[in-house]
Amino acid sequence: MRTGIELLGGIGEFVSPQEKILVKPNFLSAAAPEKAVTTHPAVIKAMLRILSEAGCENVKYGDSPGHGSCAGAAQKIGLTPENTFGAVLADMSEEVCTPFPEGMTAQEFYFAKEVTEADAIISLSKMKTHALERVTGAVKNVYGLICGYRKAAGHVKYPNASIFARMLADIHRCVKPRLHIMDGIVAMEGNGPGSGDPVPMNVLLFSKDPVALDSVFCTMVCLDPELVPTNTQGEAMEIGTYHRSRIELITPAAETGMNTADEKENGAAEAGKSTADEKESGAAETGMSTADEKESGAAEAGMNTADEKQSGESVSFRRLNGAALREEFGNRQFKVERRGTKRTAFVRYSDFMTSLARRPRIDKKLCIRCGVCVEHCPVPGKAVNFKNGRKEPPVYDYKKCIRCYCCQEMCPRHAITAGRRR
Repeated sequence: MRTGIELLGGIGEFVSPQEKILVKPNFLSAAAPEKAVTTHPAVIKAMLRILSEAGCENVKYGDSPGHGSCAGAAQKIGLTPENTFGAVLADMSEEVCTPFPEGMTAQEFYFAKEVTEADAIISLSKMKTHALERVTGAVKNVYGLICGYRKAAGHVKYPNASIFARMLADIHRCVKPRLHIMDGIVAMEGNGPGSGDPVPMNVLLFSKDPVALDSVFCTMVCLDPELVPTNTQGEAMEIGTYHRSRIELITPAAETGMNTADEKENGAAEAGKSTADEKESGAAETGMSTADEKESGAAEAGMNTADEKQSGESVSFRRLNGAALREEFGNRQFKVERRGTKRTAFVRYSDFMTSLARRPRIDKKLCIRCGVCVEHCPVPGKAVNFKNGRKEPPVYDYKKCIRCYCCQEMCPRHAITAGRRR
C-alpha cells in the first residue's frame, strides 16, 4: 500500500493533515472477507494507518451498502475502533441533496451527508465482475456515496449500461475522488458482484485515474476495455482514459524479490500496481510489485517513478506492455462476460439487445423465499414478486424487468443469475 502511493508522489500529494478525509471501501453487503464481496479489511486498515502516520486526525471510513448497514458490513469484516487507527466509522444513512448543474446526465445527487462534509475522498474499490457493466472497479465504486435506498431508484432513472455509466462519470465529476486503490488480492469472477467465486489475482492497483485503473483490470483478464461502458463513457466525459497507448505500466525489477508464485498464509501472494495521472507526455503510469505482509496486513515493496521521487527508498523498475501484463499478472481463465459489440455508434442498440438476452433467473433449489429480491426491485409494481404468498420462490415479469440486476446483486443466497435467454 505505502509504496504504491509513494509511486504517485506520496500521501501528501492527495491529502493534508488538516483536511476531513473520507475513505470509501466497497461494502456491498455484510459478507466475510474470504467471500471477496467487500474490500479486504487489511487494505482498509493499511490505508487508515498511512493516513494516521501522516498526521491526518479527521478521518472517517464507510460506504452505503445496497443491503444492510455500513456498521453491519464493517463489523462482519472485523473493523473496530481498536484496529482502525483513530478513524471513525461514517454514518452513511443521512442524505443531502447536492445540485450539480453542469452534469451531463444528472443535475443533482442525494449523497450521504458525510460525503458532502469531506474535503477529500479516497476510493478503495474491489476487483469484481458485474452483471450490468461487465466489471466493477474504480468508476463504479463511487455509487456507494449515494444513500442505499436511492441507488435502486437510480437504475430505473438510468436504465441501461451506457446511461448508467454516464451517471457514474457525473458522480466522479461532482465529488472528484483524489486517489483510487483497487483490492485485487482475491477478486471475484463469475456471478458478481455479490454471488461470484473468489479467485486470487494477487494485485493491488493504485491510480489517480479511475478509468485507466479499470482498463488495467480488463487487460489482466483478457477483456477488451472498449466493451466496458464505464471505460468508454468515462473517457468520453473526461474522467480518465482507457486507451492502452496512453497508459504506462511499471513494475519493480526482478531483484526486488517479486514472486507471484509464492502464496502467503492467507492463500494469495500480494502485489502492488499503480496508475498515475497522465503526464505531460500524455501517458499514464502504472507500477507493480509484490512483498511479504507487514503488520498492517498490506503488501509493501520499494517502488518509484521514472524521475525517482525521494519520498521513499528508490528501487529498480521496468516497464511492461499489455502482453507482458497479461503474461505475468493476468488470468485468461477469469470468468467474465467477453462477448458483445464494441462501443460504437450502435451502442444503445447493443445495450438494448444485451439486456433482452440476459435475464435474471432464480434457482429454486437455492432460494429461501426471503424476499430480498422483491424488496430491492426498483420498478414500480415490482418486476419480481411472490404469486402465492411465500410458498414458492418469486416470479419475474420480464415485460416490466429493466435488467438492472439489483435482485441478483442483493440475493444473500446466491440464487439469482443473469444468463442468456434459453
